Amino acid sequence: MKNKRNHRAVPRTGVSIVHGVRRAFIQHVKKSGTAYAPALAPLVFFFLAHFVSLLAFVFLKAGALRQEQLVHKTVVTWAVFGFLPLLLSSYLCFYLVARPVVGSLVRQFPLWSVMRLNLAIGAIYGAAISICMMLLRKPDAWFSMLLLLFIGVAAGQGNWFFYRKLAGGEP
Repeated sequence: MKNKRNHRAVPRTGVSIVHGVRRAFIQHVKKSGTAYAPALAPLVFFFLAHFVSLLAFVFLKAGALRQEQLVHKTVVTWAVFGFLPLLLSSYLCFYLVARPVVGSLVRQFPLWSVMRLNLAIGAIYGAAISICMMLLRKPDAWFSMLLLLFIGVAAGQGNWFFYRKLAGGEP
């Protein structure tokens, strides 16, 4: 029988699966992170809408919100059904509107600052998202149109901000 002190620990040569997947994911995002920029603002709105719908559910159970009110129904509808159309229109408008507009705005307004150009590109991108969402949803009231406009412009500005950060800051 051998002593335990004579046994040496054999170093592990393999890499854990979780560590390997995490490292591969981080390398992939660093290499092609700009491809995910149009998805970031819709994800933020998705989680925000779910958080607000959770709060609405708590207020409904507590009695602070009545079942007849339409605010919580609208938020829950957006949380469930609004994410995919927003994501689709965000990607579509990013590649069809925002990226081509950069060159034309830089050529037409060479004296504008970088911040002003980025705000203009984000606003144009957001307006395109809003128009795409209005074509998909066909709002019936002016408040719905303003809500879609706000969500589209906020998504456009947010996505363009994330894209600039991932791409290096310049338009």
